[in-house]
Formats: sequence, C-alpha cells, structure tokens
Amino acid sequence: MTNHHWQTTMAAMMCLSLLMGYRAQAADVIPLTADNGTLFADYDPKAKADRNVSGATCFSDGSCILVSDEMIAVQRIQLKLKGKSSSYSVGRTYGRIFGDKCTDIGKKKKCNEVDLEAIASNGNKILVTGSMGNKSKSGKRARDRWFLGEFAIGKNGKPRSGSLSLQSKRSVLKVMFEQHGALKPYVEKPLQCGGINIEGLAVLDDQIFFGLRSPSGPKNGQAYILQADDRILSTDNKKNVGSTTLHRLTFKDRSKRKLKNLGIRALETIGTKMLIVTADSGVSSPDTPARRRDITSRCVSVPNGADLPNVATRLLKPKIWLWDPNTKKQPVEIFELGGDYGDEKLEGIAIIPGSASRADTVDLLLTIDGQNDVPALALLQGLEIPNL
Repeated sequence: MTNHHWQTTMAAMMCLSLLMGYRAQAADVIPLTADNGTLFADYDPKAKADRNVSGATCFSDGSCILVSDEMIAVQRIQLKLKGKSSSYSVGRTYGRIFGDKCTDIGKKKKCNEVDLEAIASNGNKILVTGSMGNKSKSGKRARDRWFLGEFAIGKNGKPRSGSLSLQSKRSVLKVMFEQHGALKPYVEKPLQCGGINIEGLAVLDDQIFFGLRSPSGPKNGQAYILQADDRILSTDNKKNVGSTTLHRLTFKDRSKRKLKNLGIRALETIGTKMLIVTADSGVSSPDTPARRRDITSRCVSVPNGADLPNVATRLLKPKIWLWDPNTKKQPVEIFELGGDYGDEKLEGIAIIPGSASRADTVDLLLTIDGQNDVPALALLQGLEIPNL
C-alpha cells in the first residue's frame, strides 16, 4: 500500500469512527480525595450528603461548586490539579442563603429536602434544580422538590446580596411539562412508571435545559431534554411561562442499535454544544407488597403504568455523548465509563476551564452518587471532543 493510499484509508477510518460514535478511551480517570476534611461536613450527618453528590460546575480559577440530593446541600471546593496526585480542598457552604427553605444546615428537619439533582453556571450566576419528581420509595408527591434557584457569587466566592431568585411554585413549573403530550401524563407520577425526574441541567445564554432521567422511551432509545426561557425563574403567573421546546433524542450504540431503558443523568455546555451523560432510567422496585399496590394504583393513568415499566432491571454503564442543540443531528457517543467506575452512578460532570493539555480535549470533574468502591469525585483527563 502506498503512503498516499495509507493516509487516505486512515482518514476514512477516522471519519467513520466519528460517525459510529468514537469513544476517547485514552482519557484517564483519576480518583480525587479531600486534603482538609470531608464534603458537606457541616450538614446533618444523618443526611449523608457526602454520599449523594449529584452535580458540579467549575470555574477558571480551579474552584467548583457541588450539590447533593440531600437537604439543600451546596458546597464550594478548590481543585489542586497535579496529574495522578490531584486532590481538592473543601470550602464554604451555601445552604443557608435559601432563607426559610434552609435555616439550619446542621439539622435535617430545618433544611428542606428539595432533591437537588443538578447545577449549572452562566458567568457568575449559579443555577440549581430539584428533581421535580415524586418520592422514589413511596411514590408519593413531594411538593418541596419543585425547586429552581439562581444566585450570583463574587470573586471571593461569597454570594452576592440580593442576587437570589427562587422559583418553587409548582403551578408555574408544571407548565413546562404540561405543554407537551409526551410528558404531561407523567407529571407528579411515581418514578416506577416513568414519572418526571430531572437529573441534568445546563444553561446557554438565556435558555435553560433540563435533562430528564424519566420519562423516556424505554424500547426506542429515546430520552428527553426540555428547553425553557430563563423567565421561568421570575414569573409569578403560569400564563407567563412562555412556550418550551422538547428535544426528543435517540441514543444508539456503535452498532446502530437503539439503547433500551436509558435516561439522561447530567448535562454540561461546551461552547454552543452540550455534553450528555446517560445511564439507566429505571429506579428501584417497591420494597413491600403494600407499597407496590399503592404505587401501582398511582400509575394506572399513565400509559402502561400498571406494569411499572421504569423499574431498573440491569445497570447500564455511564456514557458521555456530544450533542448540538442547534441541529437535528442525534447525539454522538464519545466515552463509556468502565473499570472501577463502570457500575457506579455518574450523576454530574463539569468542564474544568483551561485544564486540558490539548485544544481538542477537555478535562472533567465527575461526581458519583451513592458510591460503592470509589470516592465521590474523580478527574477525567483528556476527553477528546470530535467535530460534529
């Protein structure tokens, strides 16, 4: 084979690999530990916030802000990037800035359970969201989980006075979902039959993107991202929400087979594009016969709901995808988390600005929820980002 033919063949293979969902498995996952204490140490230890880290956002100075899905647990950390010796230090917490929603982070009963599932940033503004879902074990409605908040921070990491916007009116937030026939039947329904469950959050300009773990298309590889104008934060009237956009995405493996029982677990913006984390959409089965009967009765109005179709049957390895919301193209798989992390719950990712060694790669902070054999945080170095 001539050198020209070899180069042509290699270029074709590289293009084909991108189209098939190239995975940058050369990226390196490095566990991170704190060098000055533990995460969320000021919070009520009964909440176990350090074992339920559900999201992160990072800044150019190497600092990041984490959320946990217990209480209103929000904490700043400082990364210390030294390759395989990287670590972090824990810093200030933000739970008390939410006023009456959280008056004492040391007492679980005085800090509402809003089920914070994701965090995003837009400049110095920090946006956090509750799951807006029912309780996972009982299947019952959870008013406090209808929660969307935004605050600004200064260069010293302190929240700016008067910057807090808090939207916790269900009547307003429900409109986002009820505008769409694919989502409306699942509002305030148990997670076991596909009830609304937000786990991803991203911001592009004045648009907020919510990634849904459920409902999803369990048999056709579909998952949903809901796009809304940021006016949702400040309106008092459900008539002023405005129209929202529902993105129906189809996720396929490298053999072009649709991935079943898949939901979105995290979002992160990268320029005008978006990184998407997926894993299983299902949740645990009801743990008692009485609870199963109660949840089933709450699911009868959902399509095929009585069969509890969103109960997890197997664990899908976390995957990271690249997607352009400005086109009709479907997401492209770029990474699958394996090794010690293949059976962990990847719940959040955050690009670490300026940390990557090459222009076509990014470094990510990973957050692990309910970790088994790994720390709550990890560094993913050198994730290659293809051109779409």
